[in-house]
Amino acid sequence: MGLPRRIAGSAMVVLLLSGLLGGLLSVPAAAATAFKVLQMNLCNSGIAGCYQDGRAVDEAVVMIQRRLPDVVSVNEVCLSDLPRLTAAVGATAAYRFAFVRNRSTNSDYQCTAGRGAYGSGIIVKEGIATGGHGTYTAQDGGNEIRAWACALSAVRGFTACTTHLSTTGTTALAQCRELVPATVLSHDPTGSPTTRHVVVGDLNLKYNPGSATNAQNCVPSGWFRKGDGDVQHVIARTLTFVSTQKYAMYRTDHPAFVVNYTF
Repeated sequence: MGLPRRIAGSAMVVLLLSGLLGGLLSVPAAAATAFKVLQMNLCNSGIAGCYQDGRAVDEAVVMIQRRLPDVVSVNEVCLSDLPRLTAAVGATAAYRFAFVRNRSTNSDYQCTAGRGAYGSGIIVKEGIATGGHGTYTAQDGGNEIRAWACALSAVRGFTACTTHLSTTGTTALAQCRELVPATVLSHDPTGSPTTRHVVVGDLNLKYNPGSATNAQNCVPSGWFRKGDGDVQHVIARTLTFVSTQKYAMYRTDHPAFVVNYTF
């Protein structure tokens, strides 16, 4: 009877050691990295009725400082606004600008009071390796030739793009389909299906199931969209969605829109 007890005791020691070593050797799962995108339309051209003497830029700087985004998209801004907005994002941040063209003059559309070219900006906190900008083939009959800008980040290799699309729904949808995915993917040198992308802006399209101009109709397979309930959206790939928030802004006619992701 003594021998079986010794064997049982030895077996118990082996099991305890195995459990202990297994716990010591196990590697905890890596924590997810937060990734935040901020979209704002600042109505800062000086032409539209919602213009408030540039104070929307002051409000945007405060919004950036409070929300601490990784990527910021700003529409209806002047090129001269971008250095200040970029500095608010961070010391390593950089931007690319989408220059809206003026059909009647065949030159860059200008903000009032000599504040420079008018358009949209994409700001990346970690800096930009390469980028580009251009106008769409599809355009409505208005004087503004709509544009896009994209940037490949300097560190983590994701692509971020901004745009402000036509106020004519069918044209806006055609422009969105030009941008996503072909133009966005042209700024991804890896060509990898796992590379992260975000397309951010005022699309002048709403989520409206059954409508021919439903914002969802420009979301390709493998991508997903999050919207503010109106015309501001983020279309993304290879990111894990967490939440959205809207924040009131008082110097422009659009709220600030935040989308939180992890990867």
